[in-house]
Amino acid sequence: MRKTRRSKSSGTFIILLIATFAVSVGASYFLMKGKFSFESAFIDEIESRQADTARKEQKKDTSGLYERQESGVSSPLPAAEDAVRKYLRDYKVRLLDLYMDNAGVVYVDMGDELKKNFRGDASEELRTFAGLYRSIEAVVPGFTALKVLMEGHETETIGGHIDISKPLGKEIAEDI
Repeated sequence: MRKTRRSKSSGTFIILLIATFAVSVGASYFLMKGKFSFESAFIDEIESRQADTARKEQKKDTSGLYERQESGVSSPLPAAEDAVRKYLRDYKVRLLDLYMDNAGVVYVDMGDELKKNFRGDASEELRTFAGLYRSIEAVVPGFTALKVLMEGHETETIGGHIDISKPLGKEIAEDI
């Protein structure tokens, strides 16, 4: 069998055609991907509802500050809220929520300004949490531990020194 010049040129043509197709597909993707993405208020609303539902599930076994006040049960949490707000004022941090579960763990949900703006060392970080612990301990009977949340989520640390992914017990206040 003899190879003809025509079959060699048609093979080159097919390879060139495939390469051109691959390059044009890649270029089209990068040029057009921004035009086909869209923002949807509907999708944002669904994601917001899912986040709210997850947060309510997390609080299911806890009694929030405002729920206790509405039910008429006397609660030390308003005093704790005032103490925490006063303590956090120096750090310019928002208090988003404060509630206590049945085991006596007080959850303090604050804005992430503390984590973003924290520039202290390990002793400053320890003093921050020890002071927060003592502020709550002074006004909440039955208080056993402190759980710090940032924007409704657990975080490991604010400065890289103290692990706050788990509730902080009495030992945090005894270290200083």
